[in-house]
Amino acid sequence: MRITVTIASTGRPTLARTLASLDAITCPPGVELDIVIADDTRDGKAAAIVAGRTSPILPVTVLAVGAGNVSLARNACLDAATGDILAFVDDDEWVARDWLEKLLAAWSELGADCLFGPVLPQYPETTPAWVKAADPLYTDWGSRGRVVTVGRCGNTLVRRSLIESPAVRFDPALGRVGGEDTDFFKRLARRGARMLVTDDALVYEDAPPHRLTVRHFRERAVRKGQIYARFRTGQPEIGALSRAG
Repeated sequence: MRITVTIASTGRPTLARTLASLDAITCPPGVELDIVIADDTRDGKAAAIVAGRTSPILPVTVLAVGAGNVSLARNACLDAATGDILAFVDDDEWVARDWLEKLLAAWSELGADCLFGPVLPQYPETTPAWVKAADPLYTDWGSRGRVVTVGRCGNTLVRRSLIESPAVRFDPALGRVGGEDTDFFKRLARRGARMLVTDDALVYEDAPPHRLTVRHFRERAVRKGQIYARFRTGQPEIGALSRAG
C-alpha cells in the first residue's frame, strides 16, 4: 500500500515541525509513504523550508503553485499524488507518532472511503481560562465509527480511486473565501462515499493569539453559518463570504 501525504502550504514556519513529525511516525509494515507539498507562495517559502530540513527521512515533492488559492494548491496535490490512499495534513499541524497506525487500523476496521480524525488545538500558556474551557477552536467529530456526510482537510484519509473517475477536485471559486473542503467532501458524500470518523489518531495544531479573540470567534461562527447556508440553499454570491481563517 502506498500513501501520499498532501500539504497545501502558505509557507508558514510551522511546516518544518509538520515535516519533522511525519518523519518520526511509526509506519506499518508493507506501507510506503511519501509527501507532496503545494507551495502556494509567490516567493517559494515552503520550498525553502523543505530544502532546509535536517536529516530528512520521507521523500518530499514540492509543487510550485503560487496562486494564493488553497483550492488550486490542493488540486495540484491531488494531480501529483501517486498513493492508493491520500492523507491531508495542514502546514500548522503536527502528528502523533502512532498517527498513521491508528488511522489505518480504523480505516481497515470501518471500511471507509474517507476517514476523519481529531485535530486538537494547543493553546498558549497565556490563554484565558475561559477560552481553554470553551475550547472554541476544536470541532468534535464524534466517536470512532460515526458516519458523517461532510468533512474537512487537516487529519483525513481519502481513497484515491474515489476522486479519479470522474475527477473530483476542489472548487477554485472557494479557494480564497473558504468552504472548499466542505464542498469537496459534500460532493463525495453525494456520490456515495462511505465517510466515517475515528477519535484516536491524533493531530495537533497551533492556536495562535490572533485566533483567540472574541472578534475571531464571532467571525468564525458567522463563517460556519455562511458555509452551512450555502449548502442548504444553494450558491450565494462568493464575494459576500468573508474568510475567518
